Amino acid sequence: MSTEESKPVKPIIEDRIYVSNVDFKATEDELKELFEGLKVTEVQIPFKETKRGEKTFKRHLGFAFVQFETKDEADKAIEEYNGKKFQRRNIFIKKAVPPPTEEEKKVRIEEYRAKREEKKQAEKAAKAEKEAATSSAKEKSVKPATTKSESNGEEKVPEGKASTDTIFITNLDYKVNVKTLNALFKDLKPKWIHVPTRKVPLRILKRSQNSKPFNKGIAFIKFANEETQKKAVAEFNGKEVNGREIIVDIAIDARIPKDSGKSEDDLEADATEGTTEAESNGAAEEESG
Repeated sequence: MSTEESKPVKPIIEDRIYVSNVDFKATEDELKELFEGLKVTEVQIPFKETKRGEKTFKRHLGFAFVQFETKDEADKAIEEYNGKKFQRRNIFIKKAVPPPTEEEKKVRIEEYRAKREEKKQAEKAAKAEKEAATSSAKEKSVKPATTKSESNGEEKVPEGKASTDTIFITNLDYKVNVKTLNALFKDLKPKWIHVPTRKVPLRILKRSQNSKPFNKGIAFIKFANEETQKKAVAEFNGKEVNGREIIVDIAIDARIPKDSGKSEDDLEADATEGTTEAESNGAAEEESG
């Protein structure tokens, strides 16, 4: 036997009707006038009473009960007025049932609380699942960049020591340049920024409206210390730049660009020269010494 079958069927009150979707501004007299011609003995529009300061307000609950002299009168009311418009709404009518007992009220409250708790637990589980997925995605995105071995196609971490002051950026929009990155990381005061550019034949550059070559989608940025370097990874990994989410990771020393025959001071001087325009806005420091 199902749960619904086990529930006792409530007897209806033959000479009393239940009216739903009643206009909140309707009065009992107005509702009684609606059933003019029928023998109405009583109209009840339940309300909720609230207090604001010294004033008391009554708010109708949107339904009503109408008592008739006989069953036939109640049947006529349902037949003639169910679905009809009353003031600003269409009302719906059916036979009324006895009010719930205290035991029934208690059961309803318990069922409501159980459903609310079930919904709360489901939302909590969904939130935890979402946070776990986000955390997993972040962990994957900050793993050291990998390359594929030419011999067997397996991915391996690039050889070399992790840098203690430089970050490696990938997935850059092809129009991003030194000035763009310097403005983005200005609060962390980068020492130098290197954005490798694509080699484009001069004849193609002359035809293009954009006289500046595009980047290779990667960049290197050096900071004053390891603490600032790690802060840059934490704050900017996954940040959207020109419509693309950049991937920021700790650079590998072996991959940091070094110009052949030039000292470290020469390399930093070259980078500083590339950031002259951005430095004029006070976004980067020129390395002394």
